[in-house]
Amino acid sequence: MATEKDFSRPRTTSGHIAEHVNAFTMPGEIDLVTGKPVKNKERELLTALTPEEKAAQKAARAAEKEAKRAAKKSGKAKGAAADGDDGKADAVEDVSDAIAKLTAGGTREPELLSGQQMLAKQRAVTGVLASNPTSTDVKIEKFSVTVAGQPLLDDATLELNVGTRYGFIGQNGSGKTNVLNAIALREIPIPDHIDLYHLHAEAEPTERSAIESVVDHVTEEIVRLEAAQDLIIETSGVEDERLEAISDRLSELDPDTFEFEARKILVGLGFSNDTVPMERATKDMSGGWRMRVSLAKALFAAPTLLLLDEPTNHLDLESCVWLEEHLSHYKKCLFVVSHSQDFLNTVCNKIVWLHDRDLKYYGGNYATFCAQVEAEEKIQLKLYEKQQADMAKLADYVEANHANGKAKSAASKDKVLNKIKSEAVAKPKLRENTFTFEFPDCDKLPSPVLPFDGVCFAYSGQKSDYLYENLDIGVDCDSRIALVGPNGCGKSTLLKLMAGELTPTQGDVKPHPSLLIGRYNQHSAEQLDPGKTVFGFFKSAYPNSPSFKRTDEYWRSWLDRFGLTTKMQNTKIGCLSDGQKSRIVFAMINMRNPNLLLLDEPTNHLDVDAIDGLANAVKKFNGGVVLVSHDFRLIDQVADQIWVCENKKVTVWKGTIREYKTKLAKAMGYSHI
Repeated sequence: MATEKDFSRPRTTSGHIAEHVNAFTMPGEIDLVTGKPVKNKERELLTALTPEEKAAQKAARAAEKEAKRAAKKSGKAKGAAADGDDGKADAVEDVSDAIAKLTAGGTREPELLSGQQMLAKQRAVTGVLASNPTSTDVKIEKFSVTVAGQPLLDDATLELNVGTRYGFIGQNGSGKTNVLNAIALREIPIPDHIDLYHLHAEAEPTERSAIESVVDHVTEEIVRLEAAQDLIIETSGVEDERLEAISDRLSELDPDTFEFEARKILVGLGFSNDTVPMERATKDMSGGWRMRVSLAKALFAAPTLLLLDEPTNHLDLESCVWLEEHLSHYKKCLFVVSHSQDFLNTVCNKIVWLHDRDLKYYGGNYATFCAQVEAEEKIQLKLYEKQQADMAKLADYVEANHANGKAKSAASKDKVLNKIKSEAVAKPKLRENTFTFEFPDCDKLPSPVLPFDGVCFAYSGQKSDYLYENLDIGVDCDSRIALVGPNGCGKSTLLKLMAGELTPTQGDVKPHPSLLIGRYNQHSAEQLDPGKTVFGFFKSAYPNSPSFKRTDEYWRSWLDRFGLTTKMQNTKIGCLSDGQKSRIVFAMINMRNPNLLLLDEPTNHLDVDAIDGLANAVKKFNGGVVLVSHDFRLIDQVADQIWVCENKKVTVWKGTIREYKTKLAKAMGYSHI
């Protein structure tokens, strides 16, 4: 007869978990393209259940639960009556506290980064749980967030419903990351039985491989959930609604399929023997690849509440296509911050707009949101203009009647005017782009501006390790080039060769003597001093001299062009969002008056509207541009040539970036994209 500890599934002993985890240290006989086993068919047959077998297992578990509930019902009822209502309330409170401790102990996400820790110390959060405490759908009312005395949210309502994929948008600095962190750290009353995962940092550099790191989190979660399940049964009985969610979650976590599923995800994110093997220790990976490991952990865990902050950063275009497809079928609750319109349109079925210290909800994807907001703004503007016209007409009438000695009539209309004024709507705050700068005009240089002559390159210097071989290419001041290609093909390396940061192993790169390069890369913000204000940093970085004089008013006006308001200018850089820091970097690039822009993932931290501002600036720029980006829309707007970096060569793609995306999708079997 089954015991209470067998409530929802066969127990997963620590030895059983260890057996599966240890198996991952052996070479996996998995096709790295399809993610399917190519050998050991006997093991596949033993571990893969047919739909009929899975249904039978589920039915058996359901019958077992009902039998135990019936056996326990009378005993628990008698116990509750004997203890009284106060005893029951204390038991529920005690088990909630215990589950909270289990939740904290079982979550091994990366530590908060130093900047995130600083913001967390300055953050004050309040909120009231308005939904059923045992439900998997969450509603928080009176949700307020303040950072360093600055309100970001004021009595907003947060809704997190299973089956909804929320796209969370808002201007840089509006507080998106702070809101996400407040949810992840349970600074608002998210029920403890709801498992969540927050993607916010790279996986830790350890001896564990990518595949082991992905699985470790889930094996620990199994132990935690089983302990929580036992505690609830012993304290509250089998009638507790939380047991159903825990039981369903445990049913999903099958150690027999861990390796196969984890490998599929890692392959989708670009891991392979040709780039970075998934058996490589994370301590031997770059930060970008460890971030992919962290993303794979989040996707493999597939929690009830999945919180993602810019998940497409550090991915190539092919991995972005895979991720869009994967998350578009997420059946639980997804809450994601993203700057990519393609991603938001493909993945999300509801948009949450952080605007004017409130959370506003719009059904549909990002394109639907834009249409709805535009229609709302037109209606609000018409109402405002009509009220202003009515008030002006009444004011003229009152003034004319006073002048004509008709005081009684004037007083009557004056009352009407005052009533309209008291009920008048405020002038609507229209959605606008605050990132509307332009690159300065530059002197065009005659060709060739940046020629490559027989260039070969390897970081080791060895021919066998060549990333590029015999490159004969050139960039001019009329170039509008986007570099694309799979992870590890050398797109960023090619930009470094153009910038002179790397020297060819063989061949020559000969830039024009008057060439001035404006360089943006994923680490550009690291040059900023977090302890200085934006205004102070610029004054110290560009001090006055006999040949260079700038007044305080000049700097204020200059920074304002990049969406850095006076308040932001007086804020320490370390307290700004990553998107605001990116704006500072672009202001610095402009100070160089470049005639060639080399941009490596410039959209990573910009908000959706700011990317359009960047695109407009690039389109108006009269110099050359070479761009690496995972943002299909930006490439579509600014590039007139697509260079494919692959197989040690650079070739021109004969088509648009949309056609290239379709090619990638078809190669992965996605015919609908």
